[in-house]
Amino acid sequence: MDMGEIIGDAFKYPVSNWKRLLILGVIVLISQFSMEIVMGYGRVSGLLYFLLIPALVASILTLGYQFRTIRTSIMGENEPPEFNEWTKLFLDGLRLFITSLVYGIIPTIVLVVGFIMLLVGSSGIGVIILLLGAVLFIIVGIISVMAISNMAYHDEIGAAFRFGEIRERIESIGWLRYILLLILLGILYIILAVVAVLVTMIPFAGLVLVSLIIYPFMYLFIYRAYGLIFRETLDEEPEESLVQS
Repeated sequence: MDMGEIIGDAFKYPVSNWKRLLILGVIVLISQFSMEIVMGYGRVSGLLYFLLIPALVASILTLGYQFRTIRTSIMGENEPPEFNEWTKLFLDGLRLFITSLVYGIIPTIVLVVGFIMLLVGSSGIGVIILLLGAVLFIIVGIISVMAISNMAYHDEIGAAFRFGEIRERIESIGWLRYILLLILLGILYIILAVVAVLVTMIPFAGLVLVSLIIYPFMYLFIYRAYGLIFRETLDEEPEESLVQS
């Protein structure tokens, strides 16, 4: 598939099954609404902090569904995946969270050190460290997309850290084409995010609309694209990992 086909497919994918899109939207709404209540009224009653539990569970389930979206897209399915095996969905969400945390921890530490240097007055060194942190975030982001997809393909967390295999898969697509695809997807995702921010300015109804439709659309769009990009690396490779797991 060329860039246009991947992006076109990813845009049509979320609305290919409205029922599943809206189920995901309800899960996102639970997370968003719970956090809004805690942030807005947590000081009124400490009991409201118990809402962090459904917010956390819903967030992890959302991550799990994103992970499943990559996996089923690699398998060749053309609709958002079913909502079943909820325990596995939750565990997949934890795997995605842990993997993202591991990949992001070093750039985050570098950025924090840079900010600290700025605060203590070492502006020159601070700026250099911040720039280094930003570059590391970009590099990690480029690699982590393929890493997460590789984890979904093999259905094991260790596959996210097989750097030799990850590099070979990127090279099979071509570094330039791969990076251009990610840049284009990033631009489109930012545009959707801006739309979401504008819609949330509508009192109450905005949060509901964004949570039910726009956020789920964004998630399915981007993770479908990741799955399709990874599928480009398979060529004639048999889907043994997907079949066996």
